[in-house]
Amino acid sequence: MTEAELLTEAERISSLLAEHSAQHDQDTTFPSEGKEAISQSPLNTVLLEGASWLTFGKIVSLLSRGNASFGTVWLMHQGAGVTFLALKEPHQRASLDAEFRRGAWFGNALSEPTSGNMFLMPHQEARRVEGGWRLSGAKRFVSGCEHAQYLLTNALCDGQPGFFLIDKDASIRVEDIWDTMGMRATRSQLLHLQDTFLPDSRRLMIDPSQPNAIAMGLPWISIGLAEAALTFAIGYAQERKLPPENKALAQMQWVQFAVAEMSTRLEAARSLAIRGALATDRREPDAPMLQMQAKMVANEAALSIATSALELAGGSGYLRSRNIERYVRDAHSGPLMAWSAPVIKDFLGKALLGLLPPPPKG
Repeated sequence: MTEAELLTEAERISSLLAEHSAQHDQDTTFPSEGKEAISQSPLNTVLLEGASWLTFGKIVSLLSRGNASFGTVWLMHQGAGVTFLALKEPHQRASLDAEFRRGAWFGNALSEPTSGNMFLMPHQEARRVEGGWRLSGAKRFVSGCEHAQYLLTNALCDGQPGFFLIDKDASIRVEDIWDTMGMRATRSQLLHLQDTFLPDSRRLMIDPSQPNAIAMGLPWISIGLAEAALTFAIGYAQERKLPPENKALAQMQWVQFAVAEMSTRLEAARSLAIRGALATDRREPDAPMLQMQAKMVANEAALSIATSALELAGGSGYLRSRNIERYVRDAHSGPLMAWSAPVIKDFLGKALLGLLPPPPKG
């Protein structure tokens, strides 16, 4: 499919997601209709079929515009799922390739209760057994894990981080902790692993120089949210009539200024995300830095735009019957998701000032 056809398909699923998003948020339920639709859609295999990172980012933003919770879950599924390409054994790659293409769901189970932003550096140690390792511990914020058949997870193996793509079997228990302010439909639960087997045959040979789907996609979740908030603000300003002249709210100069500022913030965030995606497509060396900058700017833009739209709507926007209050709550998640803004600023500042250690040789 062409990029235009893929984006049209993403618009279709986004509309489906939007129909049910308020109910899923209220009930803290998973958007199963979105999972079913996208599992049968060409969108689910865009990364395997060679779509550009820019196209992938635009798809994430469209899905997130319809339901940011689903955009988040789908991104985690994509990021965890395509890691099967880093498996050493051809028959394992072929088997999981078939599973991914048929619509099996993958979860990203890297974050530990005490690891904070350092999800790539696990603290929990696995013990060596025949054919692999055994891990007892916990992983948190595993979006969509109740529907996942496979999990990307990690552990310390002989003191070194090891990454594995494992079956979600009976040794893994889901604890329902997800009663949150926002992103309620991701159902990002806590997983308890009890002597879970991490087979050597499923150990990933990750190349850190290769693009990471999750890092690439995170800014686009916030961009989708910001787009939804701006669309709400414009629609509300045009429909709301003020007494006694019955003049549209859009006629007020302060509203015009507010909408102009929202649009400018969105365009700035989108432009940086596009720059990061293009740099990733071209394998430019500064692509990871641009991705981090894009996430930070997009997170701030979504929060600012959603808050401004809420202020524009006034008391009406505070009602749950209006989508904007959900956008505000969901927008708060972006700055909290790893890497958070303070961690990004710390890394970028040190990198720009030449304070990071050189990469290891050989």
